[in-house]
Amino acid sequence: MLRTVIFLTGFFILFSTNLYADLPEKFKSLSQKYRFNEANYGFAIQNLSNKTKKPITHNAEKSFNTASLVKIFTTYIALKDLGPSYKWRSEFLYTGKVDKDILKGDLIFRGTGDASFSIADLEKMIREVQRLGIKKITGNLVLDYSFFGVMPKDINFDDNPYRAYNVLPSPISVQSNTINFKFNIDKNIIKIISEPNLSQLTIINNLKKTNRSCANWKSSLGVDKIDSETIEFKGSFSDRCVGKEIDLALLDNSVYFHENFKDIWQRNGGLYSGIMKKNFEEPTNAIVISTHHSKPVSELIRDINKFSLNLMARNLMLTIIKEVTGERPTEDMVNGYVNSWLSQKEMTFENFYVDNGAGLSRDIKISPNQLLQILQKIYNDPLMPEMIASFPIASIDGTLRDRMQSKKFKQKGHFKTGSLKDVVGIAGFFLNNDGDMHSFVFIMNGKNAKKAQPFIDDLIGLNY
Repeated sequence: MLRTVIFLTGFFILFSTNLYADLPEKFKSLSQKYRFNEANYGFAIQNLSNKTKKPITHNAEKSFNTASLVKIFTTYIALKDLGPSYKWRSEFLYTGKVDKDILKGDLIFRGTGDASFSIADLEKMIREVQRLGIKKITGNLVLDYSFFGVMPKDINFDDNPYRAYNVLPSPISVQSNTINFKFNIDKNIIKIISEPNLSQLTIINNLKKTNRSCANWKSSLGVDKIDSETIEFKGSFSDRCVGKEIDLALLDNSVYFHENFKDIWQRNGGLYSGIMKKNFEEPTNAIVISTHHSKPVSELIRDINKFSLNLMARNLMLTIIKEVTGERPTEDMVNGYVNSWLSQKEMTFENFYVDNGAGLSRDIKISPNQLLQILQKIYNDPLMPEMIASFPIASIDGTLRDRMQSKKFKQKGHFKTGSLKDVVGIAGFFLNNDGDMHSFVFIMNGKNAKKAQPFIDDLIGLNY
């Protein structure tokens, strides 16, 4: 038995040594210190200022799920294919005729994927329509979905279909299709305040008050849709959680838009009693009456990367395909488009797969080396300043606001982060103390992935 133990111990040491054989000694020591399963992670570090230095890698050719690191591809392709100044466009149009202040026809809203479009933007457009002389609509509100192809009807990604990060792509979006719910306790009664406060939305409050810890309060909160305009909150809510809030996407995209439209139109003195209709073919003989433009892509990608906005990234990728190919895009087209784009840029990636622009998927296959090539391409691109500026800054903003607080990191690193259950990743650029720019990629898949943050930070720190 003793010989067996000695043999196995010796085998483990030999195996570990061979596994890290190509790593500098300080990287070997660090990897062995944290004792994660070596097969579950890969990394690649490249000195971009000194081309004579070889990349430092581990499992760099192995494919992993990268989660939101996919957004690096989406935002870079958007800058290249759409251009920094590209803007999403939203329009109100009408059919029929305007007689005095009455529209004897339909009002049409056409979207092109603007996931930044807010309720305030919608109200501004409605007021413009009314200032132009339309106060009453005898027809209906028609929502024009023709810019994209058939969109997914549901999502079974993580059994949380109502959470804001799971909102499905659509050419029409307002306020990311979400309602903000704030929870307070008044005289031992749980109060729920919604914003926007839709008059047509009925909230059934069956929450039970407790005094439990507030650590996992969302897991005690149950939400059900009774019908298209009625929701029920059930489960429990602790009186220690006063002031907590959550964004939920509970209503169908079209219903949500229509309810907001009715409230705003009537609140501004307009008359409307029609119904909502969907249109999937571009309307003919319609007259544009109001137009709204989003921020340019150069600014939109900052929102996407710094705050990892899934809906905006998914819509942006579909917009790219639409504008470049002229076809009505679906997410079934995403992988083919991205692989073709990479090939045109002389980057042919094997075992590479992405199925949407946000990384909200369990099927992603990307290796650290593939991401490293993209980062190098970005670094040598005239659009590099726009891309790097879109990444969160270490210890300063976005998803890195509370990370990398050490002085050696502060303001010296720009990294995109990625996270799903059992997935963690980070990729970007940093300056070391010698003034050398580095690109860095780290990806881990497995049950202990969320515990890898100190390991990641120490890996980067070795290069300072």
